[in-house]
Amino acid sequence: MLTTTTVASRQVYKDHRMKMRVDTIRLGDRPALERGVIEQENSVVVVPVTDDGDVLLVKQWRHAVQAVLLEAPAGHINPGETPRDAAMRELREEAGHTARRLDPLPGFWAAPSISTEFMYGFIATGLTTSSLPQDDDENVELAKTPISDIPDLIRGGAIVDSKSIAALLSALYLCPDSITVN
Repeated sequence: MLTTTTVASRQVYKDHRMKMRVDTIRLGDRPALERGVIEQENSVVVVPVTDDGDVLLVKQWRHAVQAVLLEAPAGHINPGETPRDAAMRELREEAGHTARRLDPLPGFWAAPSISTEFMYGFIATGLTTSSLPQDDDENVELAKTPISDIPDLIRGGAIVDSKSIAALLSALYLCPDSITVN
């Protein structure tokens, strides 16, 4: 049987976006060991699809990997905000659009070996221009991309962000009726 017992826990870092703790755990009857856990708010990822069959992706500098990544719009859920509300806000902040329709995609753990963050996915359709200011720590550029190019962009390594890959492939292969081009 898979049993884990937390023997001790201590916070080692905290800022406005996350906390980090180190847990001492026991896996069954094995010796105790330490595991780092990043405590983050849950988040959303949005696949915005235009009426003419493009996906509104964003290019954004990611400091941790020292690169500009091509991603689906995404962000954390603010306190008191529903996942749906957060998705609409992020769509406006990062892609400069709002959606007439927002359908759920399967959710997933962002990095379950180290993080508490759960991501809610959405497909946004019926898009109209409606922007909000970007967050102070963001510098995002819109990248209008044909839906038909998505598999090759993933296969070729142009999209390497796990949340974007999960959401885009979910939209393409699990919910194709939601992204049919008019």
